[in-house]
Amino acid sequence: MKPILLFLMFSVVRLAVAGPLETGPQLVAGQNDAAWQPLFAELGIKRAMLSSFTEHRWFPFKKIPVVLKGEMRLLPGQGISLGYTEPEDRVVIMDAKGLLLREAGGRQRELPADPNSPAATTALLPILDFDQAKLAQLFVVYAARDGEVWRLDFVPRDPKLAAMLGRIIACGEGVLMKQLEFRRSAMQRVEIFIGQTKFGVEFTPEEKQRYFR
Repeated sequence: MKPILLFLMFSVVRLAVAGPLETGPQLVAGQNDAAWQPLFAELGIKRAMLSSFTEHRWFPFKKIPVVLKGEMRLLPGQGISLGYTEPEDRVVIMDAKGLLLREAGGRQRELPADPNSPAATTALLPILDFDQAKLAQLFVVYAARDGEVWRLDFVPRDPKLAAMLGRIIACGEGVLMKQLEFRRSAMQRVEIFIGQTKFGVEFTPEEKQRYFR
């Protein structure tokens, strides 16, 4: 696997164990998804967003996770940006063009989107956009809910994408996503804990230049 793709797998956005809910039943369009449509519609509203996050990367050879911190930015039409501040400064940009990694010193590495093969960004953007139509094409979706608390499990339909990403789990409360997990196995996973979130943010020209393209 290419280094930058490995970086994405263990760097992107369980409340302790994938949230307080267990995996729910499969969500099937036209059968049991009616109660979920208002939530998907609200989560899918395209608004500029800024969130703090703490990321835990778990590896089979370590008993404690590697911890990273930063800010997540979403700008409709321009993709998603993860700006890491600890332990070092770097920016990961995910958009329709693919992946772009910007180091603190100005060096850039790019992984263009490949329309002929499954890619991480192909999967991640519909999840963070909560695009039901695209999600149904890419994933088998499992849903669980207890009042305002919810959990969605996304299992890639494409075997190559499944081997690459594993199971993706999103947990939240109300219209806020609280956690995002990429679980390749119990011992190899990435957990992103999303902190304070601001909607309707207006990014400055300097911020757009740094965190998007």
